[in-house]
Parts: sequence; C-alpha cells; structure tokens
Amino acid sequence: MLQTGLGKVKVADRFLSRLVGLLNRSSLDLDEALLITPCAGIHTVGMRFPIDLVFIDKENKVLGVRESVPPNRFRRAPKGTYAVLELSDGNVSQTGIHLDDRLIFD
Repeated sequence: MLQTGLGKVKVADRFLSRLVGLLNRSSLDLDEALLITPCAGIHTVGMRFPIDLVFIDKENKVLGVRESVPPNRFRRAPKGTYAVLELSDGNVSQTGIHLDDRLIFD
C-alpha cells in the first residue's frame, strides 16, 4: 500500500465534473490531483499542460501509469480500470507510484 502524499485530491464523480476535468486549469500544483471516477479512458484535448496518469481499479490498485501525456492526446485505460488519477507532469515519479501499488487517499 502506498500513501499518495497528495494534499488535495479533488474527486470528479458527476457527469459535468468528469466532462470539465482539468480543462479550466492552466496548471496543477505538485500536491494536487484529480480523481475521475468512473473512468475508462481520458483525453487531454483542450488542456494547456501535460499530465501524468494513474489508472486504478475499484480497490485502488494501480493497473497502469502514463507519464508526461501532452495536450490533445487520448489514452485508453487498461482492462479493469475504474478510475483515473490525474497528476502534474513528473509527479508520478516524485510520489513513487508504481504498477501494482495499492493507493491510499486521505
């Protein structure tokens, strides 16, 4: 299990909040993240900055990681994905998140 170490994890669990995601942001601080749930894939169309992605299942087990996803891209989630954690570019390596970790959110 891995404590995420993120201070501000916003949950996007309604249609509008999932639709908007990070589109209304110009950046994301290192202690911030967006947890999109449920989610089977994401896009960065219209975003203004690159992000790291962590694909997790219903038990918060990491199924996949994509780092430095630039704007205007699409990423499919690995089979079994229930949610996607969006982090600032480079934050996956700083937090030490790896495949098969089980994340704990405060």
